[in-house]
Amino acid sequence: MSQQKIQLDGIDSLRALEGEALFCSKPLVVTTAMIQDFCRSVNQLDWFHFDEQRAKQSSFGAIVAPGMFTMSLIHSVFFEHVELHNMKALFLGTDRFRILKPVKAGDSLTLRFSCHKVEQREQGIAVHWDFSWHVNDETSPVTLGNFIVRYWPQLTP
Repeated sequence: MSQQKIQLDGIDSLRALEGEALFCSKPLVVTTAMIQDFCRSVNQLDWFHFDEQRAKQSSFGAIVAPGMFTMSLIHSVFFEHVELHNMKALFLGTDRFRILKPVKAGDSLTLRFSCHKVEQREQGIAVHWDFSWHVNDETSPVTLGNFIVRYWPQLTP
């Protein structure tokens, strides 16, 4: 059975979320193929992303993902949980992104997402979203940060 998406209808619905948790995602199992496909796409060809035997013998104990790997997953996981209506959006940037622990092939990730702050702009609003990725149901995150998205009302013709 598929999970019902959170429906956000217009920028007032975003204002109402300030200070609130939005969702905790279902687990996403990280595979070696996912890590290596990402690494190839950004030309990050270090041995600890590709050489399974050497990685097993290293302090990591397994193939590890680059730090930006979890950041790259946020967009798709966000839209697995949320639908936007009557607004348009533009990603503005990231603040305070931290990589705290390695993500290994075989780990199960969950994304926790909340609305930190909503700022009024001349047109529309800027929303500061806090996120943290957690591995294997641990309470402390492996990566965390904040990113800013600008939203405007969708004008109907």
